[in-house]
Amino acid sequence: MNPDEGAAGRPRRLLVVWHTQFGGTGQMAAAAIEGARSVDDVATIARRAAEAGVDDVLAADALLIGCSENFGGMAGMLKDFLERIYYPCEGRLDGRAWSHFVCCGNDGSGAILGLERVAAGLRLRRVHPGVLWQGGRTDASQVVPDDVLAACRDLGATLAAGLAAGLW
Repeated sequence: MNPDEGAAGRPRRLLVVWHTQFGGTGQMAAAAIEGARSVDDVATIARRAAEAGVDDVLAADALLIGCSENFGGMAGMLKDFLERIYYPCEGRLDGRAWSHFVCCGNDGSGAILGLERVAAGLRLRRVHPGVLWQGGRTDASQVVPDDVLAACRDLGATLAAGLAAGLW
């Protein structure tokens, strides 16, 4: 298989899945998608968690997951997405690249731990430490700082460039 192509000779695919309620994670997702789409020869598929499903995940060569931390854990809609895809995808994603971006009010550790547990169960391979923004609150609209958005653009571009280069 050509390293520039995914399964069945199609362009490699990066799936970006996120949930946002008040907009912070959505701003981070938009930046990550922009960065990923700056890389040629990679198809970046963007889905809100409520819209994404098993077929999207199975068709992806890498995953980038974004969520806020709510009540010390990952946002409910992101958890719902992961619950819907987990068993149908179990044993079918071994070694696929993944990373995350998290918007939180405190330290983000609960959301990140939840994501890491699911990724470990699916045997995904983390290829980037991810981006964490501690904005002080997740229950109101706020503007994500430019440096955080730049880090998200870099994150998206890094995952896509790794796919394009055949690193993952």
